Amino acid sequence: MIAFDGITNDTALKILNAPTPEKVLENYNSPYQLSKEQINSYKENGFISLKNVLTGEALTHAQRVIEAAVLIRKEKDKRTLSEKSQYEQSFLQCGYLCWDFLAVKDFVFGKRFAGIARDLMQASGARLWHDQALFKEPHGRVTDAHQDISYWPINEGGFTITMWLALNDVPKEKGCLYFYPGSHKLGNKEYVDIFKNPHQPEVVKGIEKTFTPINAGDATFHSGLTFHGAGQNVSDEMREGMTVIYLADGATFDSSDERNATHKSCVGLKDGDKIDTQYTPRLI
Repeated sequence: MIAFDGITNDTALKILNAPTPEKVLENYNSPYQLSKEQINSYKENGFISLKNVLTGEALTHAQRVIEAAVLIRKEKDKRTLSEKSQYEQSFLQCGYLCWDFLAVKDFVFGKRFAGIARDLMQASGARLWHDQALFKEPHGRVTDAHQDISYWPINEGGFTITMWLALNDVPKEKGCLYFYPGSHKLGNKEYVDIFKNPHQPEVVKGIEKTFTPINAGDATFHSGLTFHGAGQNVSDEMREGMTVIYLADGATFDSSDERNATHKSCVGLKDGDKIDTQYTPRLI
């Protein structure tokens, strides 16, 4: 049973139905200035860790809103961790929250985050691919190493990027992310079925992984081509992360990806079509 301090099912609905304070909206949409060194670091390594992407009242508000959304999504799941599948033991996964809860949409549509994604990809604009909360329960297992683009029907893997924002402090022992630096340069190399057949990707053997412990409000951004995973949560606390996945404006649909060609964000598209649907709006 999932629980968060001070949030019941009733209070969760009140939190999610309340309008987002103007000061919070301003923070969600204020620019975040990247240096040339940071952009070059992302280009070289395929990931970057950024400080204070969200702070103060906006961070506190986002944490409560996303906790409330996760609680509503998972309220009927009474299973213990040991009763769940190996994949489910890696994290509580709640996707497309922004389309169910307006308060989450205000966060997901934030131009501050989309602007970082656009600038790191060196794109003319950034579109939403989808959002998902990825909470790791106390003593939850590792998230096996994988490459995100292998799950997405998008032709241009380098034109995709994921923001992973910490809603609480995420030290190494709580299951922070790790990345294989430079692995995005390998291209779309290996599908790792983390659902049914997790395994160590052959192509990254010999590359030393980099763990990225971060504090609440910090975020990592990584390319859809970058191999990454997360450690086990050996603590007694929930690891709370919220992700938003972006694609560069102009990225196109790959209908040959039979595993994922029915992805919600691509309904109605044909092979090679520019990805521009009701679920993939341009955010900046």
